[in-house]
Amino acid sequence: MLMFFNISYFLVNLKVVVFSIFYQMATEQATHHVNLDFLKEISEGSNDLMRDLINLFITQVPTFSEQMELYLKNQDYCTLAKLAHKIKNSVAMMGIDELTSDMKKLETICTSKPDNDTVKTYVERFKKISGEASVELQHILESL
Repeated sequence: MLMFFNISYFLVNLKVVVFSIFYQMATEQATHHVNLDFLKEISEGSNDLMRDLINLFITQVPTFSEQMELYLKNQDYCTLAKLAHKIKNSVAMMGIDELTSDMKKLETICTSKPDNDTVKTYVERFKKISGEASVELQHILESL
């Protein structure tokens, strides 16, 4: 009986350890796009201002994605370049460096010789990363 208890105890603890490891891995993977250092600096530690700016970004992402898709579909590269410029500032504020860089490149591409496939790649990348960042920011909001 004692041996059964020890084995059961061991298995329960093993499950807890494995779950903790997977949870930590999932959390680390989910939080790799956003760096709020700049946002903290400009908000001067005001959680209310940070919440407002994060909420604004989260609500803008679907609109940005829809507009990008529309401008890509219509090959309206001039307007897409202007939108990329606007998005660049928003993602920079949230510390999403990879999208800040992508939006600079997209803006440049759209104002020179745009290749539809290249532009589409940047649009798809924006949708993916901004969606993941929005989830990450939503979790951050819950802790503010």
